Amino acid sequence: MDVVVCDLGSRFLRAGKADPFPNDKEPWVIAATEATVQDAANGGTEAASADASAAAAAGGSSRIVHPIVQGSMEDWDVLEACLDHILYERIGWQRGKEGGILLAEPNFLGRDERERLCQLMFEVFNVAGYYGADQAVCSLYALGRLGGTVVDIGHSKIDIVPVSEGLAYPSTAQRLPYGCHDLAQHLLQQLSSRGLNVSSLSSISGSSGSGSSGGGSYADPAAVALDSLARSVACVATSGEAPALAAAAGEPTTHTLPDGQQITIQREGAQLGEALMDGSLLGADVSRLSEAIWTAAVAHTDQASRKLWLEGMMLCGGGSSIPGLAARLLREMRGLAPQSIAPGIYGVPDYMPEATLRHAAWMGGAVLARVSFSQSGGFLTKADYDEAGPAAVLRKCT
Repeated sequence: MDVVVCDLGSRFLRAGKADPFPNDKEPWVIAATEATVQDAANGGTEAASADASAAAAAGGSSRIVHPIVQGSMEDWDVLEACLDHILYERIGWQRGKEGGILLAEPNFLGRDERERLCQLMFEVFNVAGYYGADQAVCSLYALGRLGGTVVDIGHSKIDIVPVSEGLAYPSTAQRLPYGCHDLAQHLLQQLSSRGLNVSSLSSISGSSGSGSSGGGSYADPAAVALDSLARSVACVATSGEAPALAAAAGEPTTHTLPDGQQITIQREGAQLGEALMDGSLLGADVSRLSEAIWTAAVAHTDQASRKLWLEGMMLCGGGSSIPGLAARLLREMRGLAPQSIAPGIYGVPDYMPEATLRHAAWMGGAVLARVSFSQSGGFLTKADYDEAGPAAVLRKCT
């Protein structure tokens, strides 16, 4: 069976066929998780399209809608439009000849949402087979692991999910309501406070802090430029003390903005690192990142699980590659842990692509798909769905 793997992210949908992996270094398709909702010019019903040019040609007013916000499903019609565009236009499925699909589901997804995703796949996309798995579980599969604590630093949130024997433990998991978008907005505020003209970076809507809802269209050149600038300058110092911050910041660097203006970055990069470690600097009422990981790991009473979750941490997502993050996090975790536990962070196997941590949920999903869809009874079939309905996903896809 031809199987597609799709990672449902708040910022990007990553999709591709499982078979060639890991020969292919990246997902086949990385598309913004957004669609243009077109309000009909003559009072008709609105329609969602993942093809912005087609929506514009239809006339009338339009707006960009993001179906997944901070890991929560906000607009099912728009999600359907995004998936339709990816599966048929980008991946190349033919209607009536659909294959199987594995969805890397957002962490903390509820029962009703999981059932609705299953229903969408079978009743709208007519898939031949289906499997749904937590993004955290998929991420560990990318490293060949079944247990550990996944720290997924995404666009608008940080998920901290303990996993054991391939099962996520949402009861002990933590979610911090800030991410890379909030760091980018924080950088924008810092540059503005210095009196710099950063209007070419500020055309995106939305605000910084825990209330961010994604910040406008990801196709917006200003959004792309701001995110790129934040990624290039962010760094995490060995500690929050002034000498360490100065050392991490290094010499001032010059960067060119979209309007051609050149600006100098001083200590803003190290300050972004501090905001990543402590979301209260972004205005969020949350624990420090290290404390949130500690809380997630020690909430379980089983001592063996605590040891596994603290000694086997995995950093993934768009913010996981920030220089200095792993070393600082280990330092803080060691300060919290007893001597009997040695906190550690999983490395990436040599045979895995360089982009593994950035695309971990998709890559692990590809590994899992090859296992699940190669076994009889390892995935949901149309017969399973016809017999039990959407609730079948809760029994088969644990």
